[in-house]
Amino acid sequence: MASSKLRLAELIASLSYALDITEGQPPGHCARACLIGMRIARSIGLPEEELRQVYYTLLLKDLGCSSNAARICELFLTDDLSFKRDFKWVDGSLPDIVRFALGHTALGRGLVERFTTILTTLKTTETAAQELVATRCHRGASIARRLRFDERVASGIHSLDELWNGKGRPEQLAGETIPIYARIALLAQVAEVFHGSGGPAAALAEARARRGTWFDPALVDALLAVGVDDQLWTTLASADLDAAVHAEEPPAFSVTVDAV
Repeated sequence: MASSKLRLAELIASLSYALDITEGQPPGHCARACLIGMRIARSIGLPEEELRQVYYTLLLKDLGCSSNAARICELFLTDDLSFKRDFKWVDGSLPDIVRFALGHTALGRGLVERFTTILTTLKTTETAAQELVATRCHRGASIARRLRFDERVASGIHSLDELWNGKGRPEQLAGETIPIYARIALLAQVAEVFHGSGGPAAALAEARARRGTWFDPALVDALLAVGVDDQLWTTLASADLDAAVHAEEPPAFSVTVDAV
């Protein structure tokens, strides 16, 4: 039987669309985040070999997202996809967390059951959040290793939810102790989410607002610099998105896989 070949980048980019579903995001979320993140990575001067690791971290950042679906449903009596989708908007402040819990817990259930569930989730917010994030991070990194990606890719996926100020999860890493690939991926995914609802201005405004708390200040500055390029934002919404994402993989490290 004759075989055809395709690039690994094309295969993983296609897989990323399935990961969008597990995270409750619209189709192309990971691809768009990849394009944003790669522009940031190039702007700060990462060498080509490291760009390859960033590239696959960005496309596979949500690799473990299906692992905590059942637990989210159990804890919050809700649909895990809408929960994950809307949680991307939570800034981490207590009022925002409370509003989110009220709007996403036990909807459609009886008053007593809903009140009890909301009260329980608010009391156990820290424990539940740590459990859910740790499950996703560990599982995602484990799958990346089993797929034989570089350990730096696995570490980037594992540390996706770490914050610059040390208040993230699962290890509470801070500053430059967070892998650079994870720092880029977090900024890129938040920028993509806010761009989807409010355009470039909303993406850049949110990056500025979380500079030095969630995000590495140097990476935010890099995003603000590349963000003046209208072509970047236009490509995110164009039919050329996939081709643009495929082109971001450093050519020197491109490999093919056999598809029989």
